[in-house]
Amino acid sequence: MIQSRLDTALPLGRSADDFNERYSRALVIVLLGYAILGKTFAYLGIPPLFVGEMALAGGLIALLRSGCWLAILATPASRMLIVLMGWVLYRTVPYLGPYGMDAPRDSVLALYGLFALIVVALLLEEPGRFGRAMDAYGRFARFYALAGGIVYGLSSAFLKIPGTEIQIPSVRAGEAASHLAAIAVFVLLGLGRFSRLWVAVLMASMIVVTSSRGAMLTCLVPVVVAAIAGRRLRQFMPIVLVFFVAAIIATLFDLSVQFPGNERATGPKQIVEGLKSVVGVSEASNFEATKEFRLRWWATIQDYTLRGPYFWTGKGFGVNIALEDGYKQWVTADAVLRSPHNVNMTYLARSGVPGLVLWLGVLATWFTMLFHSLLWARRRGEEHWAKLFIWIGCYGLGMFVDACFDVALEGPMLGIWFWCVFGFGIGASMIFRSPLGRSFRHGEDRAGP
Repeated sequence: MIQSRLDTALPLGRSADDFNERYSRALVIVLLGYAILGKTFAYLGIPPLFVGEMALAGGLIALLRSGCWLAILATPASRMLIVLMGWVLYRTVPYLGPYGMDAPRDSVLALYGLFALIVVALLLEEPGRFGRAMDAYGRFARFYALAGGIVYGLSSAFLKIPGTEIQIPSVRAGEAASHLAAIAVFVLLGLGRFSRLWVAVLMASMIVVTSSRGAMLTCLVPVVVAAIAGRRLRQFMPIVLVFFVAAIIATLFDLSVQFPGNERATGPKQIVEGLKSVVGVSEASNFEATKEFRLRWWATIQDYTLRGPYFWTGKGFGVNIALEDGYKQWVTADAVLRSPHNVNMTYLARSGVPGLVLWLGVLATWFTMLFHSLLWARRRGEEHWAKLFIWIGCYGLGMFVDACFDVALEGPMLGIWFWCVFGFGIGASMIFRSPLGRSFRHGEDRAGP
């Protein structure tokens, strides 16, 4: 039934709108800005309209001009996303009066999902954008392998734009790790051609950004999943061996790099401590302190939702749940904590069990769609398409892992990236399954720069 709906709903092959072409290029620039400058780029604009809000407004215009309003609803993932956004909006509107702009700022956790629908519409309007996007990503990958570690290191140096309090750049470890992990998957699956020296630089950048437990898992989980799903364990094992030897040497000689302003050192030994903290107890007190605090807060959220009065509604978007939940010691004039550092707990606390179920449903339908497309591609002998679906899924997986340990999808720096990748996955699956997908090819000779 889904396939017949796709065949009739896709307006593939129509001429592209000039505005939409310009917007597509602008959206790429916006994503690059978030990846390279992080929060610094997010501050561009005139409050309360920053670059993310302006990009969203332009995207909604592009969506209307595309004529793909019905086509974007052809998959369960997109329909589930719309239901999730509807529920979040329902839990946001009552708090606009009491909390002002805090309410919509909190709600973008789901409402940035509009970017997913925008990306789907742009791809369906002109499928050639899919190939051009992959070419652009190949060039981005070549650059970011080096830049990712550097911008994260500079983010700890407290460099500021003269006359302002805006730090430049301002990239979290998890943000850089999400992109570096996706690039590593891109390389592991053979979607681009890169030298051994470049791969070594990429590995060094990944080690640099793994200063936190979340960033470490953000790098590790997608690459392991890609190695298994992409049948690349033979290529992956030498990398594991190199890291294992490096970790032993670093531990024996206590080798690490300490960035200014970062209480945690960076290096193979730090990764080992992070793994120990995940599976048990680390000797590093800075790991265990944050772990204990988060587990206590998450238990509090589960008490008043799963077993308490906020089961159906949560506390809403706009409320500072740190204050409401009794964690005032973590809210200061310099650092206002609004998130429990876990996207699932944020959905549960703010939108109740229905919101959490809808969020998990969105993820489940998306990953299921990509997995089904992967199997279909392999049955048709389209190995390149299969690799693309693995890469897209691992990109989203890496950002989700980061969001389980930090404030990630709540902000535009990674939130807009996540939903654009989400929409890219839907669009890729729809193009592949359509009649045009049988002739449309993003050839392997064009997969990298």
